Amino acid sequence: MEPTNQLDINGWHLNTAYVVNFDLIPAEVRVEFGGETIASSSKTRVMYELGHAPIYYFPRSDVELSLLELSDHSTYCPYKGHASYWSVRTEVRSKENVIWCYENPHQEVARIGGHMGLYWGLMDAWFEDGIVVDGPRDIPGRIDTTNQLKALFPELAAQWHPTRNSGSQPYEFSAESNELVWWQDDIGSEWCARIRDRVLEVTKLRADGDATPYG
Repeated sequence: MEPTNQLDINGWHLNTAYVVNFDLIPAEVRVEFGGETIASSSKTRVMYELGHAPIYYFPRSDVELSLLELSDHSTYCPYKGHASYWSVRTEVRSKENVIWCYENPHQEVARIGGHMGLYWGLMDAWFEDGIVVDGPRDIPGRIDTTNQLKALFPELAAQWHPTRNSGSQPYEFSAESNELVWWQDDIGSEWCARIRDRVLEVTKLRADGDATPYG
């Protein structure tokens, strides 16, 4: 899609080294919300993008469109393009703007067209081959138990804000992520800070000689 205003810059023209991976998940993935199956597919893909949490994307044909309602909300990503959003409505529950699609993505990521992304933390349950999973699939060298924030810094994961991070969870980010997120301490104070900055604060405070790549 061509830019519609001066802010709609194609990031690939400025940063050709940017990375967006879109890998096939070797499993049948199913998602539940409000007592309904929202999506089920053996062709689900996981997107790994620099500085972002991993996101599962389903072919549009494998999403239960009858439970979705197109909203007027939209966003623009310099590397992917314009995203349209849908709300989910079942007989028992509804949630606004939790599914999106880049219907006319930038040419550099044309492969993501026709796929719909779902916010992991805003769904009720995820299954891979019938087994409940509580986080995106580990892929070596990406966001996995060797570099995820929750595994390396549980004290920071405990301060992850329970409601202000759009359903994302600390296991979805690496400890080196530059993502700007909300935090809340045990006395209720709230603030916004980048994940990597919080990690640097913690490692500088440690006095046990812990040798990590962050401090």
